[in-house]
Amino acid sequence: MLWSKNFLLISAANFLMYMAFYMLLPTLPLYLREELMAPASVVGTILSLYTVAAMVTRPVAGFWLDRRPRKPLMLLFYLAYISICGSYVAATSVMLFFIIRVLHGVAFGSATVGVNTMAVDIIPESRRGEGLGIFTASTSAAMAIGPSVALMFYEAGMEFGVIFITASLTGLAGFLCASLIKAPLRERFSSERFSPKNLLLSVAVPEAAIMALLSFGYGIVTVYLSVYAKEEVGITSGTGYYFSILAAGLVASRLMSAYLLRNGRYVKIFSLGIASVIVSFFIVAFIHNPVAFFISAAFMGVGYGLITPTAQTMIVNMAEDTERGVANATYLTFFDIGVGSGVFVGGLIAQHINYSASYALSFLLALCAMAYLHLFIKNHFQLRRLK
Repeated sequence: MLWSKNFLLISAANFLMYMAFYMLLPTLPLYLREELMAPASVVGTILSLYTVAAMVTRPVAGFWLDRRPRKPLMLLFYLAYISICGSYVAATSVMLFFIIRVLHGVAFGSATVGVNTMAVDIIPESRRGEGLGIFTASTSAAMAIGPSVALMFYEAGMEFGVIFITASLTGLAGFLCASLIKAPLRERFSSERFSPKNLLLSVAVPEAAIMALLSFGYGIVTVYLSVYAKEEVGITSGTGYYFSILAAGLVASRLMSAYLLRNGRYVKIFSLGIASVIVSFFIVAFIHNPVAFFISAAFMGVGYGLITPTAQTMIVNMAEDTERGVANATYLTFFDIGVGSGVFVGGLIAQHINYSASYALSFLLALCAMAYLHLFIKNHFQLRRLK
């Protein structure tokens, strides 16, 4: 049964974990600038280290989740993550903030792999695609609500410490949900030795690599969208509605993908998602119009909402039951590679040309991803899938 108590608890734990994350996302740059007086260049560098730390940590976390009972490790990772959420209040210098941010990235990378792997364990194998579509919708819901709540607190004049502690308490509620899960019994554990080659699911690297192509543009959107909207589209207020529309599209399409994935039409759903992303980046790169700008958010939300659960399901279905931790780590690591590359390369392109050129590159990479899907991934997945 999909809608079990365990499934509801892991979905709630995931929602509250990401709720805490998205509450911090818009407030930490403000804290760095207003409280610690950090220059803009330092702010960007410090905040990007979070992604790097998470990316490096995830394969290691996935490896250990396959070798040990998952629930205790998941709870340990989760507890470390929420504990650090509130510790930003103690960051009285840029250097101390830097240390906390790196540690938080390590904890977040581990916690996300742990929660995703537990979700795969809980979801019935026959309904894995459908279940992951619904499960990941909780992440999108957090993305829609978290920043709005944090900015509402900020605009109401609340101190940063109050926001940080609220995020930590939100995560604590998620930890309590996770602790109530009755973990499925595992008959086998991975016996692989710790080595670099065992930290990723090598057979699924081609499937994961397509996510790096597609998440490149997502990284640019999450960091540079507001500046692009102001400087190149002429939108001076209301940019936040873009993310609300994006989140609505993500939730709707992930719920829709849950139904479609039940029938196992992975490549077809993947194609529809990539096509929607292509349309979105074409609009952003070449049509500088406020109405078109917000329309692109809907296409982007629908596109990524179809792509992400489909890719994750495909990769997990290429893994043995003892490799689920590594499989989820592989998926999330390549997603991070794309996001991190987008933030870095997109910023360089914008500095020397403009933001439209960055989005044009994202458009071209999405076209490459579509070709790659049909010329290689389609057959590769069918030959190597286990489920």
